Amino acid sequence: MSAPAPWYAPIPIPQFNTPIARYDFSSKELEQLLYASVVHERSFASSPEQRDTFEALTWVGGSVLRGLTTVLLASMFPTSKKNVLNDIRQALEDKTFYAHLSRRLGLHNHISLTYPAGESDHILSGLFTAYVGAIQRELGVDGFPTISGTFCQLLRPYAEAYKSHHDKYIAANPHLPPTPIISPVSTAPSSSLAAQQQQKVYPILQTAATTDSGAAKLRRQHVSVYTSRLMEYAAKCKLPQPSFNFTDNGCQGAAIQWCATINMNGADIASAVASTKLEAKHLASKDALQIIIGSNVPWPVTVSGRRQKKLIARRSGGMLC
Repeated sequence: MSAPAPWYAPIPIPQFNTPIARYDFSSKELEQLLYASVVHERSFASSPEQRDTFEALTWVGGSVLRGLTTVLLASMFPTSKKNVLNDIRQALEDKTFYAHLSRRLGLHNHISLTYPAGESDHILSGLFTAYVGAIQRELGVDGFPTISGTFCQLLRPYAEAYKSHHDKYIAANPHLPPTPIISPVSTAPSSSLAAQQQQKVYPILQTAATTDSGAAKLRRQHVSVYTSRLMEYAAKCKLPQPSFNFTDNGCQGAAIQWCATINMNGADIASAVASTKLEAKHLASKDALQIIIGSNVPWPVTVSGRRQKKLIARRSGGMLC
């Protein structure tokens, strides 16, 4: 049984047409490293340095955003209870929301990938937090007021919109129990651990949990064909059959994310992240097909003779004489 959807799930992300400027990095090397790190975060064959850079930038950016969001909400709604502020902060820290901000800033236009990055909330949410981390790295401690002013101005209209939605949500559900405060670090002493375990935790929405949504099923059905196409392509071109490796992020329920990595001929050529193993497998197959077919020659084995001519003619859209 999956966890219930958060309170803001049925609410579309507020849309604002006010133009916002992207930060102009003084260090172009840092800017290039930011976008290269985000690209290689998707590829498990990337260098350890690039992965470490991405993890460092997202850690700093996520911490900065969480602190700014907390201070902003406390100053905007000083009389609100902490449960209300926690609910609004939860919406403002959602992966889909960060991906929305990344698109609004046009950050995805700076990524050079073999697949449309603008469709991946996972990539774009990481890009946004890494972007904030890169700004903090360039400006340092002395530049924190600049970061605070810029991003508080960006988040303020969204906070007001979500506060209005939350007021309507509470008014429509007056008998809901208080929303529990979820913190990644427990500050309670070890002696109260037993009392914490006995404490009853209430879900945000009192609705029947579903194991799968219709949208998720349609999405998987749309990409399911790519795995079979990859296997068929490998067989026709006499390439090694791909193998799939799966890792998860260690979470449970709705928060779990699976990474599928495709290995061919001893090399990891593509990977993808999704909420289920099956969907991650299909998305990775899609990326692998684009990488292999987009190459000038069949990868990783060269096919000779008439089959080679057929492949070249097929890619060029021509006819084989």
